[in-house]
Amino acid sequence: MALFAMGYVLVFGLLDIVNLAHGATYMWGAYIGLLCVTRLGLPFWVAVPAAMIGGGVTAVLLDRLAFKPLRTPTYGGIVLWAGFLVVVLGIVAPWPTEIKAATFLVGGLAMVIGLVTDYRTARPLATRQSTRLAPMISSIGASIVMIGLARGMFGSQVARFPPETLPLDPIRVTDNLIVAPVQVILLVVALVLLVALRWLISSTQTGRAIRAIAFSEKTSRLLGIDVDRVIVQTFFLSGALAGAAGALLGLAFNRLDPNMGAEVELAGLTVIIVGGMGSISGAAAAAFIVGAMRVLTVAYLDSSFRDAFVFALLILVLLVRPSGIFGKAASVRA
Repeated sequence: MALFAMGYVLVFGLLDIVNLAHGATYMWGAYIGLLCVTRLGLPFWVAVPAAMIGGGVTAVLLDRLAFKPLRTPTYGGIVLWAGFLVVVLGIVAPWPTEIKAATFLVGGLAMVIGLVTDYRTARPLATRQSTRLAPMISSIGASIVMIGLARGMFGSQVARFPPETLPLDPIRVTDNLIVAPVQVILLVVALVLLVALRWLISSTQTGRAIRAIAFSEKTSRLLGIDVDRVIVQTFFLSGALAGAAGALLGLAFNRLDPNMGAEVELAGLTVIIVGGMGSISGAAAAAFIVGAMRVLTVAYLDSSFRDAFVFALLILVLLVRPSGIFGKAASVRA
């Protein structure tokens, strides 16, 4: 949950929008991890980095297709969109396999050309100031398209990782405490990635650029920061975290379907609001608080009240401290 929420925090902090297609990116990361294990025969410790790369590329394409045209449309973006439509046609059209493969290849090549041209364009066709609702609505449409593509490629049936993906024998810590190997792996990987993300944001040139753009994009451009490149890097990081969360939680629950991002998306929104919009440390702490509340509710009360207590906490935080438990008052951007 913490990994998933980090992606929300990164994109919101940079572009001041809530990316409601983040759950679809999480779902695609889970399926990429599954394909690596079942189709390619790769071990799970290789499938997780592959899911991170796939999720990162998916998030970058999402930005170029759904968000950047609202900011700075280019000719490359038009070519990218045309290639994407050809790829979708190759996936859904009832054509022979050879024609579908050729269509998919042509569309993919056009997307690569459009992506490179869009990235290298120095002067866009226009510079737009869209309303705050426009990117959110665009992300909702992108999420519907991504879920539909996944349903067309993988079907609507529930998919599962093979039983031999990880050892199933539980680990006995004490007489009353038994944990599954996947739970240990989830905790270790989540902590490592969160520490790495915290270091990247606070101690690297990329992290300083992200924080500068989050404060003021106009000032960052005057200081010589390549804003478009930093946006691409941020979306890649956001998608990589979603991909890792999808592969890990997909294995933990061992239930993959095209709509699997819906539940975790609502929980992720709760986490970043409770922790503080734009606060990485706050989102991480809130993720563990929300996770503990859900687990304790199931263990000692009733599983049907699991989400009720979480959303009660959300309402309480909004009433008492609207900026979040660990959040700060928002600064005015120039």
